Amino acid sequence: MSCGKIRDPSCVYARRVPELELWSFTFRKSTLPEIAAAAAPAGFHAVTLTPELFTRSGGDAAHLKTQVEDLGLHVTFVDGLVTALPGTPLVDSDEPTLDDCIHIAHSTGAGAINVVHIGGVATPVDQLADAFARACARASDDGLRLAIEFLPGTGIPDFATAAAVVRTADAPNGSVLLDTWHFARGGGTLADLDPGSVALIGGVQISDRTPDQDAAPYVPRRGRKIPGDGALPLTEIVRRVRAAHPDLPVGVEVLSEEVDALGLDQGCRTLAGALRGIIGDASSRPE
Repeated sequence: MSCGKIRDPSCVYARRVPELELWSFTFRKSTLPEIAAAAAPAGFHAVTLTPELFTRSGGDAAHLKTQVEDLGLHVTFVDGLVTALPGTPLVDSDEPTLDDCIHIAHSTGAGAINVVHIGGVATPVDQLADAFARACARASDDGLRLAIEFLPGTGIPDFATAAAVVRTADAPNGSVLLDTWHFARGGGTLADLDPGSVALIGGVQISDRTPDQDAAPYVPRRGRKIPGDGALPLTEIVRRVRAAHPDLPVGVEVLSEEVDALGLDQGCRTLAGALRGIIGDASSRPE
């Protein structure tokens, strides 16, 4: 029976309209106020920012939180922390630390930080989990969540590894960030998104991909497709995530020449429309 015919608690998620979240790295040459000014009229409710974007946008002196909120938006994630986990190469002294990201979160109103293993080598899950648990405890002191973003070619190459780290760390404010592009690149399938695993998700980045891209060399920051323009099962992925986390924003991050060519305003409108289509389809459960 469909959700529209009875009051079924399992269908509550379908009656809620989720926030649309724009991951700012999609537009890598703009400032946060510029991104927010384009995102708001397009229908987005939330934006993210990177430490580099924070600095480029004027940092504390720019009162970014006020500028974003005056447009009716809020900041969700600081994207992303690369110095918190073992197995990553030595970084220069300017690389943001956890405390730096916490400061940025408080300055902008963000409630979460994503943790990545850029350049990292294979590292035992127990070691990763121990470091992640310590970082989560530190973030918890400031009322913040942490989410691990997995990337093929790092020491956390796929969803299963990230989920194992989060489970082992067992931190209430720790989760997995699900990027559908990296999920597919890492060999992820719908079978990996069972209810227990989906319960660990604390953030979503949606983009699309076609099967022919599996045989092509990976080019960082290129090639991602607008949701609906590829072959990934995005509708089912969003449906499963929303069933477990009805209040979680549905985010989009599309790094591509196509979106670059659209520009900031048209790019935001196109991405918001694509997200609404995916969410609408996901909210219509089959009989």
